[in-house]
Amino acid sequence: MVTRYGTAELFGYNFSGLTPQKIREFSAAHYKEIPCPFKPIVPGRPTPTCGKKGGVCSLRRYSRDDNGTVVPIGQLATTCPQRFLEQSLVFKWVGEILLGNPRPVVISEVPFLMGETQSDEQEADAVGMIDKVLVSVSGQSLKWCALEMQAVYFSGKSMENDFNDMRQWEGPGIPFPKVQRRPDFRSSGPKRLMLQLQIKVPTISRWGKKMAVVLEKPEGGRQSRAERPMQRKR
Repeated sequence: MVTRYGTAELFGYNFSGLTPQKIREFSAAHYKEIPCPFKPIVPGRPTPTCGKKGGVCSLRRYSRDDNGTVVPIGQLATTCPQRFLEQSLVFKWVGEILLGNPRPVVISEVPFLMGETQSDEQEADAVGMIDKVLVSVSGQSLKWCALEMQAVYFSGKSMENDFNDMRQWEGPGIPFPKVQRRPDFRSSGPKRLMLQLQIKVPTISRWGKKMAVVLEKPEGGRQSRAERPMQRKR
C-alpha cells in the first residue's frame, strides 16, 4: 500500500466525496470566482470569495492499494488560515474564554507597532500585523484580546502536479496524489509562528492584554475536543 499527502478539501468541499465532473470543474476554475464557505458573510457586502490560488483548504494522507483504489486516511492539516473561521467558532470560543463574551466584534489585520520615520511628512509603517483583534464592549468598559492564526506550510512538489491530473480526471473515484509532499509543521511553527509571538506577546502583555493562538497540531498529537480540526462535509 502506497500513501501520499494530497488535497483534503477543495473550495470547502470534501475532496474524497467529489464526483469526477466536480473535480474537473473545480480544478479548472479561477479561485477568485468561487465563494469561500468559511469567511464570515458581512451584510451589505458581496459574498467573500476564495483568496488562495488553487482553492486547497487542507491536506490529508491518501492510500492506494494494489487494485488502484484510493481512500483518505488520517487527519486534516489546515493549509489556509481562512479554514479556521468556520461558523466563527474560533471567535466565539476565544471571546468567551478571554473576554467573557461569545460574540465579540472582530477586527482583522490590525497594524502592530510603528517604525521610525525620517521626517515629519512621512507616515510610519507598521512593523507587523495582528491577525485578529476581538473586542467586547459592556457599558463604559471595553475589553480586547489579540488572536494569531497559523496554518501549516507543506514541503515537497507543487500542488499543480496534482491539478494537471484533476483537470482530466474521468474516474472512477478520486485521483491519487501525483507527487510526494508533507505538512511542514517545523517551518510553520518554530520558524514562522514563534518569531511572531516573540515580538508580539511581550508587548501585548505589557499592555495588560492577552493573545490567543490558533494552529493545527501534527497528526497523532493529543487534542482536546475544541482543538481538533473541523471536517466540513459537503
